[in-house]
Amino acid sequence: MDSQPKRAAQGGAFETALSLLHRRGRIDALGTGSPELDGLIGGLEPGLFYLFYGSEDGGLPDGLLLRLLVEAAARGRAVYVVCGNYRRSRTVLDSERLLSLIDGAGLDPDEALSRIHIVCAFSERHLIRAPDLVGEVLGRVDGVALVAVQQLAKLFHGRLALRREDPSEFTGVVSRLRELCFERGVVLAASCRPSGRGRPAPEPEGGSFLRHAASAIVYLRASRRGGTVSAYLVKYPDSARSGRVVSFGEEGWAWGG
Repeated sequence: MDSQPKRAAQGGAFETALSLLHRRGRIDALGTGSPELDGLIGGLEPGLFYLFYGSEDGGLPDGLLLRLLVEAAARGRAVYVVCGNYRRSRTVLDSERLLSLIDGAGLDPDEALSRIHIVCAFSERHLIRAPDLVGEVLGRVDGVALVAVQQLAKLFHGRLALRREDPSEFTGVVSRLRELCFERGVVLAASCRPSGRGRPAPEPEGGSFLRHAASAIVYLRASRRGGTVSAYLVKYPDSARSGRVVSFGEEGWAWGG
């Protein structure tokens, strides 16, 4: 993708509707493992920032990130940023589920795992440094298709957050990750928890800036009766599609627990 269409995609330059149609028709989007969710968001477009949120206990958004890692490893490489203070919470890489998804995709485990670069952020200060570490990987290896961030807002927001750093540092982290991925044509996908109440979907954790920064936002919720997942499109580049909902059962939920 050349620089002119990329600038246009961010609103920094004029682009005709015909040019946009041709450009998006050539995009090799990253799949989610769910045909219904792919139909809702059209897959994940390189250079854009996708935020998936829902209950951490249900494992929906984090499970989706693992599926995206497998999709990215099948076509190239991925960077996985895991966020969470290990003394105050249990945000960890679910290696058992990741290996199960790799096996289900028919990939060689050793080869697939060698294509996933992991960055751990166990404090606010670690997260502030994470964009530099991600940038080092992007500059050192070729073929990175995805940067995935598990629980992006957890260290700065929520009941167990330490709040030792200036909250503005969080917006800096998001901005730098977004810029890195946009410049290199890499998908940026992150998970987080819901915050408070709201209708028809609660606000994502992380404040208004995170909602503004994301290109697309999807709220994931498991049915109280079990067996069904709903995905509500909170935000999308084509605003006319916002507010749409799809539901799918566990048979089509390839990244479920």
